[in-house]
Amino acid sequence: NNLSDPPYIKSDDDPFREDEPLNSFIPDDTIKPYDVREIINTIFDRGSFLEVHSHFARNAVVGFARLDGNVVGVVANQPLHLAGALDIDSSDKISRFVRFCDAFNIPIITFMDVPGFLPGTVQEHGGVIRHGAKIIYAYSEATVPKITVILRKAYGGAYIAMGSKHLGADIVYAWPTAEIAVMGPEGAIRIIYKKELAKAKSPEELVKEFVEMYRSKVATPYLSASRGYIDDIILPSETRKILVMTLNFLLSKRERPSRPPKKHGIPPV
Repeated sequence: NNLSDPPYIKSDDDPFREDEPLNSFIPDDTIKPYDVREIINTIFDRGSFLEVHSHFARNAVVGFARLDGNVVGVVANQPLHLAGALDIDSSDKISRFVRFCDAFNIPIITFMDVPGFLPGTVQEHGGVIRHGAKIIYAYSEATVPKITVILRKAYGGAYIAMGSKHLGADIVYAWPTAEIAVMGPEGAIRIIYKKELAKAKSPEELVKEFVEMYRSKVATPYLSASRGYIDDIILPSETRKILVMTLNFLLSKRERPSRPPKKHGIPPV
């Protein structure tokens, strides 16, 4: 199964369909949630998305869909629950699904909107770092075509884990609404400019000014693109046709054997 092509069904959905509502789908307020399943159902062949494990770790969405008739595995952060942050359960859910897709030669398309790993003593004592490492290991180990689309937030170590270029993603796209940084603008500003804010007469006004500067100069996807972390910044409405063309280009992907004779490493469990 690892080299067999998944069953193909000819689609009557236009592969070059553009969806204008996606251009204004992401809220201007970066902390306002939305249902990522609406994006998934819009982009892939109509009625083809089959979500799995929908009642477990609802801050992550995984499932199968068709893109111009080809089977793909879909991984996404879900801002409706825990703001889409990664925790112990969602890390297990995503890593298992990625490895399943890799075992059956199913390309993986990831939609990223992740503010980080969920903080708290419960998560820390439960081993969230070890569980988060499972995602990193799964994406790094997978040899199927891997495409990532950054929708909004891509912060810190969670950004690296969610199918980033650093883990071997073949192609990474970003919407203009993407923010890629070590942490969110407001938290970063209060650390970087702590002394300036302490001296300011109107610290909240100064925070707003610094946040805008941070978003336009540090967290902008154009900076990441200039450093090679993103392959292109695309209009949301054109996501479907770009993914169709990218997938068709990558379907013949075969990685050269470069692993040791034992064939696999030791994953974090």
